Amino acid sequence: MGDWDPARVAGRLEEVLDRLDPRTRPAGEELVRLLMQFYGSGFEQVVAVARAAGGDGLVHRLAADPLVGGLLALHDLHPVPLRARVEQAMAVAARKLGGHGGDVELLGIDPDGTVRVALPAHGCSTGTMREIVTDEVAAAAPDTAGVAFVERDPGPALLQIGVRRGR
Repeated sequence: MGDWDPARVAGRLEEVLDRLDPRTRPAGEELVRLLMQFYGSGFEQVVAVARAAGGDGLVHRLAADPLVGGLLALHDLHPVPLRARVEQAMAVAARKLGGHGGDVELLGIDPDGTVRVALPAHGCSTGTMREIVTDEVAAAAPDTAGVAFVERDPGPALLQIGVRRGR
């Protein structure tokens, strides 16, 4: 089937909708909404059948697949709550960041689904940190509205005090 990247598909949908005439765009948007509802109802049935056949364990196994989990999340059917998936993504990002992983902190998830993350105000790896966190959150929780980064004030600089040797 190939790789499924939710961000790429969403961007492609926007491109197609933008090509529509302003008079037909509302119909195109309604078509997308109806298809989402249709597929969402189908996935809801799949989850119900899987749960009846194999319990919650089977539903969790299905959701562990990145493609299936992403589709379940987009239709609000993922068995793992959003907060838990974001926390797991942050833990994976911290492991990937190694020694800098402790510099990244989940501040919360806004009502609109935006994940707020604190990073150090400056540093040579801030761009890499942003990329890794964004990628992990998108993979684990495609139903978020993205990641907003807040730069943390580093606080006062530490003063190094040494012992002075006498002459």
